[in-house]
Amino acid sequence: MLTKDFGAPYLGTQLADQLVEHIREHGLKDGDPLPSEQEIARTYGASMRVVRDALRMLSQLGVIRTQQGRRSEVANLPPVAVRQYFKLLVDSPDGGLGDLLEFRRMLEGASAALAATRISERKLAELEGLLARIEGAAQPVTRSELDVEFHSAVARAAGNSFVSATVDALFDALTIEREQGLAATESTGGSHATSDTEHRAILDALAAHDGEAAQRLMTAHLDRVRASVDASRKS
Repeated sequence: MLTKDFGAPYLGTQLADQLVEHIREHGLKDGDPLPSEQEIARTYGASMRVVRDALRMLSQLGVIRTQQGRRSEVANLPPVAVRQYFKLLVDSPDGGLGDLLEFRRMLEGASAALAATRISERKLAELEGLLARIEGAAQPVTRSELDVEFHSAVARAAGNSFVSATVDALFDALTIEREQGLAATESTGGSHATSDTEHRAILDALAAHDGEAAQRLMTAHLDRVRASVDASRKS
């Protein structure tokens, strides 16, 4: 517990870390309320100054939302500046899209391998439902949105908070990349059935808890996507 009010900014950082741990331990989700400022102060032996400093830090990081006269609540908001910066990068004319695809290969390949060892039956059912919706999507915009959801869900199934936060911050950039990737597939005469088959193989590897196969299939899928985008740009 925190017992003294010296060096308030430092103690605020300590308390912020403990509040994050409280959120994790209690499985709090987006919209769930935190204890009141008074309750937090009593529980951790901190002054109101330290409590407000900690809450301000967590609000700036997008971990919580604060409103005047109401309890703070858990948020699932990646820092806006980071999200906008990633979007700016992928929109840039000097290779941003290629860099994103390269990064996705590293991040999602390793995440898929880890997810295969940790994925739950509930998460497998969620991915199965997403695949069914992708395969039945008639509109390109709907397909691209669902594609991003599928890949994000696989990455989150790795159960690593840093991977999940990175995927959240990349959401806008990934959406742009997927829209361009699907357009490239259509412009080169490719079939979305190829992606559907590859997604299905990835899910099968996850269901079999085969990390090596999941990583190999995910990286092969992303390599094909990049080749399709490159071919479209050259044509």
